Amino acid sequence: MIVAVLALAAFATSIVSGILGMAGGVALLGVMTAVMAPAVVVPVHGVVQLVSNGARTAMLLEHAAWREVAIFLGPLVLGVAIATRIGRLFDYRWLEPTIGVVLLAFIAWRRAQPKVRRPPTWLYAIVGFAVGLVMLFIGATGPLSAIVFKRDDWAPQRVVATMAVAQTGGHLLKLPAFFALGFDYAPHFGLLVGLSGAAIAGTWVGQRLLARVPPKTFGLYFDAALFVLGVWLIVAGGVALPRP
Repeated sequence: MIVAVLALAAFATSIVSGILGMAGGVALLGVMTAVMAPAVVVPVHGVVQLVSNGARTAMLLEHAAWREVAIFLGPLVLGVAIATRIGRLFDYRWLEPTIGVVLLAFIAWRRAQPKVRRPPTWLYAIVGFAVGLVMLFIGATGPLSAIVFKRDDWAPQRVVATMAVAQTGGHLLKLPAFFALGFDYAPHFGLLVGLSGAAIAGTWVGQRLLARVPPKTFGLYFDAALFVLGVWLIVAGGVALPRP
């Protein structure tokens, strides 16, 4: 039952990311945090997001803004390297409430709807470094990346494609980082294959809906669901739950 729920979540949230360019990874992280062991969540989530963003990159490659991606990814590598050094100090007991806070902060950011037009070059570097620092611990960094990539002077396809490329690079760096931290992916191979397949299918559907679904209407209901999930994770953070 848990595997079925996670596969459905991977499919649905990949549709969301295919339409909005982000948010799906945050939602999937919330669902995974609710039903999986905390120390397993971020490494497994990273692989699924690598597949989801990689598929989105392949489908929208021609629309990506490569200059901005390059400026973003350079400092991100440095951030991941530093995070790998301090990763063993992270207390995973705080993962559930931390993810809950991230969800609520993301909703607040979306409701504020900041206008982003032509951010300065140095801001891409700073945000990339910040994403690299936190992505091993929080996992879903789409909202943070959106500070520079969700631009009002870009077409939706350019926004979605550029964020997909940037996040693919970030999630790709997670694999050697988690290996260095001692995480063993082998026991989760079957789950990863199932969730990755669901993510690819959801990404394909999301790309077909990208130009058809009104983002504001869709986003309203999506934010309501995220709010409930975020509050639940904060409240249930200290409660023992059945997990695989």
